[in-house]
Amino acid sequence: MLPVISDPESLSTPAGAADAAATDAAFELLADWRRRAVLQYLDGLEETDPVPLSDVADHVVLAADEQGTGALAATGDALLGTRKRIHISLRHTHVPKLADAGVLEFDPETNTVALCEAGDELAAQLRDETSERNGDSDTDGDGPLVPEVSAD
Repeated sequence: MLPVISDPESLSTPAGAADAAATDAAFELLADWRRRAVLQYLDGLEETDPVPLSDVADHVVLAADEQGTGALAATGDALLGTRKRIHISLRHTHVPKLADAGVLEFDPETNTVALCEAGDELAAQLRDETSERNGDSDTDGDGPLVPEVSAD
């Protein structure tokens, strides 16, 4: 038997629906560790000038080594190499997704990226979550959200 709903107001869209949609979008952007590594790298830079995508790819390659993503990460792909594969995935998948969301600016002609204001906010959320996860002794053992790699 179905319960009777006596309050028609309860059938309307909740007031927090816009907040829920924004949270869902943030989760979608942070779902891949490569996008998290890109945000972490750009957030860790002192300068706000555009950065060559090759520098970002180098950081993500180091994060992949820290992540231990399998035999290919350790030996590299025989045809393209780990760095080139990651650079291609960043160039054609991850960076455009972040740019379309307004998190970073991507100039395909100069192949450079820069963090936007929305990207600063998302990176701050990622920092907060990472610090909470690292500071919490009751973690699930899945490892860090983003492998620790210094932004030299």
